[in-house]
Amino acid sequence: MAKLPLVECRICKGKIDRNLEKEGVDWIMPSKNWFYHKKCYNDWKNSEPATDEEYKHFIYDFLARDLKVKYDYHMIEAQRKGYLKEKKMTNKGIFFSLKYFYEIKNGDWSKGHGGIGIIPFVYNEACAYWVARDKESRGICAQIERQYKQATERGQKVVHQKKKSKKKQIDLSLIEEMEDE
Repeated sequence: MAKLPLVECRICKGKIDRNLEKEGVDWIMPSKNWFYHKKCYNDWKNSEPATDEEYKHFIYDFLARDLKVKYDYHMIEAQRKGYLKEKKMTNKGIFFSLKYFYEIKNGDWSKGHGGIGIIPFVYNEACAYWVARDKESRGICAQIERQYKQATERGQKVVHQKKKSKKKQIDLSLIEEMEDE
């Protein structure tokens, strides 16, 4: 019997040795070449979807962590609340619209003046894109949602810089005095 190579669980990124572990007991492959630890897969399938409030945090996390841009929080909050109230959008829709416009369409952040005014123009197009992509890739939206949940659970690392010690400066006037003696 040929030895099977190690594969990686798509959720925990742990190694699965198909030669030692049993399919259906230790690991599963619900789709061709999509390997999961059975426990990871069951936990993932039974996890609760993110709430709309969590998507609010995902929006800011996406802007800060993924796009690495400076934004006007107060402007975005006003825009976001207006979209929710007047346009009947959701935080999830806004998040995926931002992701679509800036990652898929390679939109230019500098034209937004620190806000998310592009959302009403791309919202429907983004929704159609993600619905099609979700059908094609079997749950890609849920996968993205989990990634952002995990990122927010990990929190942010605080990096402390060491203070640079001041180098001793030589007073040239003292050298001049020494020459005079």
